[in-house]
Amino acid sequence: MIDTSNEYGRMFERLARALHNRRTGRVGNRTWASARAQINPERVRPGLDALEDYRHGDPPLRADIHTGWKPYVRKFVRMGRLNMADLLITSTANRLQLRDFRTSAADDELGDVEARKIMRANGMKVVARDVTEMALAMGDSYTLVTPPGARRPQSLITAEDPRQVITSHNAATGAGEWGLKLFRSEWDDEDLAYLYAPDGLILPARLGGGTSIRRGPFRFDPKAWTWDDEKKEQTPTGDFPLTRFRNRDGVGEFEKHLDTLDRINDKIFDEWWIAKIQAFRQRAVKNLPETKEVERDGQLVEEPVAADEYDDMFTSSPDEMWQVPGDVDFWESTPVDLTPITNAIEKDRQRLAANTSTPLHTITPDAAAGSAEGASLLREEHTFKCEDRRDRFDPSWARTMSLAFLFQGEADRGDVTQIEPQYAPIVRHSLTEKGSAASQAVSTLPREIIQRDIWQYEPSEILELRKLQGRDVLFQTPSQGAGALPRTGTAGGSQ
Repeated sequence: MIDTSNEYGRMFERLARALHNRRTGRVGNRTWASARAQINPERVRPGLDALEDYRHGDPPLRADIHTGWKPYVRKFVRMGRLNMADLLITSTANRLQLRDFRTSAADDELGDVEARKIMRANGMKVVARDVTEMALAMGDSYTLVTPPGARRPQSLITAEDPRQVITSHNAATGAGEWGLKLFRSEWDDEDLAYLYAPDGLILPARLGGGTSIRRGPFRFDPKAWTWDDEKKEQTPTGDFPLTRFRNRDGVGEFEKHLDTLDRINDKIFDEWWIAKIQAFRQRAVKNLPETKEVERDGQLVEEPVAADEYDDMFTSSPDEMWQVPGDVDFWESTPVDLTPITNAIEKDRQRLAANTSTPLHTITPDAAAGSAEGASLLREEHTFKCEDRRDRFDPSWARTMSLAFLFQGEADRGDVTQIEPQYAPIVRHSLTEKGSAASQAVSTLPREIIQRDIWQYEPSEILELRKLQGRDVLFQTPSQGAGALPRTGTAGGSQ
């Protein structure tokens, strides 16, 4: 049983409740869904579960459907949704690729070889991508650094979901102090928790029965949770192992634009629903006889025509032939013009692109044929946004790599003030543009600067180019001269 009278138990309960409220979008007794429906709503953030639903193209369905129709209409409502949220995330994450790290202990400026080993051991390119996308989608994400083990010479770096991890921070310095990871182990079919204390102490806990990780009110029962003292750990240096990555304003990229996303989905639904209803046009027949002649007792008499008699007569089929009186007129309804609706959808998509500084052709591919100046301006705004996000994540990556070095006992490389993350270029250029710029810079810039900034090679690739350039020197032809060095204008570093 967890004792909530001591500091560890109190922080466990506080963080667990805060994590659950953040997942479900609750502030006290108010919820995001109820606050959103009010005319003057109170500020309640969407729950992280809801944001993740938007990201995966599964936003909440329309609630204003007649109760009796819901089972039949909901499947059509689902088909009227377009996943725009994920485009807003990936278009930015694609330009924030982490490549390498430089430290004070590295001899060259192209990145620390030891940092590169840690990155390769952890698959850091994928880990960094997950961290970036979660921060862009939900406002926060985390990395957790675990010390090396008997079978793992390097520190372990993992990407942590903000729906499972929460941290408290010092109000003055912003440094992380307490942290909690609360998740459901599908293999063991139980809830597990790890409480991270400021002094590096890690306290595991488990839930005896049932599950607390679900949507709805959180019920914390100290009697149900127990500390797993046998698995208690301490970080080697006493450092707090969690690092938070916070997006601008602490919110996701599309969180401020949920109304726009809902409006676009609503118009798309209206567009295809109108087309669906009009798949079979309404038809009518004018001037049909209201009476018919029938023979009764050898005499022809007129009697009214029953309404259902014409149902069987006018059957729509390729092999049907209708014979009607000459004055009968057939009428067919005119389809509704969907052009205004499709134009309105495009306008909303353009507004969304402008408000989120996203290249228009990413959201609306037809915009690729637009003016070059307009596309350049929006691409420039997107570049500024990517630079802003990179600057915000930069200290967190430096701290993550610092912890990895410190936990490995490499204090000379663990100075966070001397660690510099290196990223892939935000703007990529064509080979023609690179070749032209490289040829013009040969006489003014060093070879490695041309390879790094103009040809945009990764640091590890530049090291390989050095070897290849040295091999080129050995294989120079006599006409070139034994001391001739390869020039630096080409993609391989020589020309």
